[in-house]
Order: sequence, then C-alpha cells, then structure tokens
Amino acid sequence: MSPDAEALVYTCAVCDEQAEAAMTAACNWCNSRYHLNQRNDVEAKDCGQVWVDEQYLALQFACNTCLTAADRVSQPAARQPARSTLRRAADARPRRYKRRA
Repeated sequence: MSPDAEALVYTCAVCDEQAEAAMTAACNWCNSRYHLNQRNDVEAKDCGQVWVDEQYLALQFACNTCLTAADRVSQPAARQPARSTLRRAADARPRRYKRRA
C-alpha cells in the first residue's frame, strides 16, 4: 500500500474498526474520527450523528461516545413553556391595530 493510501484510512474512535476517510467525520467535541455514512444510496455504519445547528446555521458532528457522555452529564433543565403557551400569552395582550371588517 502506498503512503497516500494509508493516510486515507482511519480508526473509528467509537468501535475501533478501520474506516475510509470518505466514510468518516471528525467529532466537534473530541476531534476524533468516527464512522458516518454521508450518502443515502450506500448502506454503511454510523457511529455518530450530524445535524444542522439552527443558531449558527452550521453542521454539527458528534460521535456516539460524546453524545452518550453529554446525556449522562446533563441534568433535566427547567422546561421552557410550550409554543402554544407563549402564543396564548401574546394573544392576551391588547392589539395595537384595528381589525379590518
């Protein structure tokens, strides 16, 4: 195997199996590589997740190890009121405009 081909193979931090570079992603928290299937038409292993962060409009990558650790550490936070509750509170305020007939 050539030295370039060896650089394109990583060891998954979650399952310790070999993975090609095209089928891996780097975790945003621990910066280690994990299996991530980036194509819908290919069956492959996933050892983590990717999602769109709505606040920053960016992709967030996380391995299952970090996701599991975050679940264990996080305490149940105070629940925010449901949107319907917020909407009802907004509707209770007097309107600043007149409705058209």
